[in-house]
Amino acid sequence: MAKKSHKWLSRLIDKITKSDCPNNNYFMYYGHHVTLESGTPDYVSVNIAEDNKGWRINQIDFNFDFWTKGLVFDGYNNYDERDVIITAFKEFYRDLSIVDYPWYEEWKFYEPMIDNEEYDQETIMQEYNALLERKVA
Repeated sequence: MAKKSHKWLSRLIDKITKSDCPNNNYFMYYGHHVTLESGTPDYVSVNIAEDNKGWRINQIDFNFDFWTKGLVFDGYNNYDERDVIITAFKEFYRDLSIVDYPWYEEWKFYEPMIDNEEYDQETIMQEYNALLERKVA
């Protein structure tokens, strides 16, 4: 199965990081609803959603502080999307500080299962190690 391309996400990050991009904005971008919200010029909260019969689905939520270079993920559909966003920001900003709440929640899910005889440790450890490989460095 071919891997889905997320080049549009890289282009969106390029657009968001431009100095002429308003921090409070709503627009369509490659078929996605993009909402940018901010109370200050040094911060932006981004929500990206698809429209499905009037419902907003497949949402990606993150915010970025241009001053501290802090990128915080609140939601995404998969790690590939997250990684494309991180890579795009790293093209513009060095020393990013990244907080990944969805990954952290998944990690917390596995913690009580490790070394617990109620669970198949081989399977749990395979899944847990695969999750650790997706941790943001």
